[in-house]
Amino acid sequence: MNNKSSSSGRRQDATAIITSGPIWSAVWYLTWPSAISTFIMTFYNIVNRIFLGHVPAAEASLAASGIGGNALNFQMALLFGLSAGTSALVSRSIGENRLKDAVQAARQSIILSVLAAILTGIPLALCAKYLVMAIGAAGDVVALATSYTAIISWASIPLFVNMIATAILRSQGDVRSPLYSVAAVIVVNVLLDWLLIFGIDGLIQPMGIRGAAIATGVSRVVGMTLTLWFVRRSKLGEALSHWRLDLRWLVRIFNIGWPASAQNLVMTLGSAGYLRILGMLPSGQATAAQAAYTVALALEALAFQPGIAYSMAAPPMVGQNLGAGKPQRAIKSAWVAAGQAAAIMGLIASLFLIIPQYLAKPFSSDVALVPIIVAYLRINSFSEPFLALNMVLRGALQGAGNTFVPFILTSFSLLFVRLPLEWLLAIHLKMGASGAWWSMSITACLGGLLMAAWFKFGNWRETKV
Repeated sequence: MNNKSSSSGRRQDATAIITSGPIWSAVWYLTWPSAISTFIMTFYNIVNRIFLGHVPAAEASLAASGIGGNALNFQMALLFGLSAGTSALVSRSIGENRLKDAVQAARQSIILSVLAAILTGIPLALCAKYLVMAIGAAGDVVALATSYTAIISWASIPLFVNMIATAILRSQGDVRSPLYSVAAVIVVNVLLDWLLIFGIDGLIQPMGIRGAAIATGVSRVVGMTLTLWFVRRSKLGEALSHWRLDLRWLVRIFNIGWPASAQNLVMTLGSAGYLRILGMLPSGQATAAQAAYTVALALEALAFQPGIAYSMAAPPMVGQNLGAGKPQRAIKSAWVAAGQAAAIMGLIASLFLIIPQYLAKPFSSDVALVPIIVAYLRINSFSEPFLALNMVLRGALQGAGNTFVPFILTSFSLLFVRLPLEWLLAIHLKMGASGAWWSMSITACLGGLLMAAWFKFGNWRETKV
């Protein structure tokens, strides 16, 4: 048997597991490789923050990476919409045993990813300074955040193509191949981070945050190359040939994807607004709060990365089972995944209550940041199980192609509750950074409850893709 036939056989086994095997086994089958992937990515983010926390102007560099990351998230909003459309259409087509439709959905998604990367990456690179200033960068942070954002923006095509190709693989039930790509990417990124951020005497000039950005761009190319190779070997390998735009499929992808893009844009705006309000704190507190937020968010990822892994497993579980005419199995699979994620995230979050100071200290040589980070971890530890419900059930709804209501719920909790509450607590009531942390924790609980209510009582099962 050749490699491609063997690969196709494994995908067929994956479909059988997703639509016919024991649900707990199916959930675990799809989740564990994604869990390892997200853990590796979290490890990289932590190492990256540690590196930046030990360069000259560490506080400004950490704040710049956080603000630059939020600027780049405007681009990610569109990418997540494309990924949602890809996941829903490919997984549903595979569940219905319509391989040609799955190939065409994958092909059109890849074409769109290239176009979207060009249309967003170039403007983002050219307008980086104005965007980071709008988010809240000031003083020395502006130049650092601008450089970081602009450099990474020029590597938009490999980012977009890699994420869509990953969605194509996962929609087939192939969750191991993306793990191999992620592992290679992180190895390259960490090595280049070390070399470029700190330099080598006589060989490489220390580049600080610019070095981190260059390392990210190079590693994106590595990831795209590997992931496309895995797609070529899969049963949807024909998606990489005969590239012609098909308006009918573009409309289908758009109809599913635009609410998901809008939802992620709202999340990006909410995060940018959150940083902006932190920037309204007295000058001595603002940069410290923004830097602490960047570090604490990387630490919090220890808890919410399992939720991301389960949310990656949810779309193929729901999409393929709906396509196979098994809606009750789709529903039960989603609840099992959400329950497992909530339990694991709650357990990890208990460390934020018990030993937050030991988690925070390695991240910065600035002792003033540690108590701010500790407060963030303690306050947000209570909301992690609710965050799990939100993430996993939103992924399940994405697999069903139901993306509009989650967009509305996310908009309400972030724009109309979190930001006003943050301003009220942090600025008006003068609670400072702790007030901002409480606004995040409270609205994370609200978002989880709203998403669970819609999944339980809504008519999302009737969504047509």
